[in-house]
Amino acid sequence: TKADLAFCWPIYRDAMKPLAEAAATWDEKAQQHMVEHAVGHDGTSILRSGGSDAGWVQVVETRHVVELKQLFLLPAMRNKGTGTAFLDWMKERADRKRKDLTLEVLANNDAARRLYERLGFKAVKTDDGKVMMRY
Repeated sequence: TKADLAFCWPIYRDAMKPLAEAAATWDEKAQQHMVEHAVGHDGTSILRSGGSDAGWVQVVETRHVVELKQLFLLPAMRNKGTGTAFLDWMKERADRKRKDLTLEVLANNDAARRLYERLGFKAVKTDDGKVMMRY
């Protein structure tokens, strides 16, 4: 809905714009279109924690892979275990289904990469400023 987009877009923009600008790759219109598409996807949900909205996620599942396409938290929800709890749940889900869990992260997003590495994700490929990781 428009309300979902109004919630998701600023979280995405505020997290990604500084990283993309550092790599000279930010295109506001293209990024907003991507978020609009993601918000309309069946695999996109508002992430809740402690009874309130905490961020948003997009997950795409195929026959062999669970792919985390988007994971963005409100600034106030970061570094409180919310992302870790969600990722632990995703790892358990992928394990139960005997599927790989994959994601991509910008190569210059050191905070996210450290979190993923701490949770057992391994870099498997680097391409075009992004690192594909697999658990």
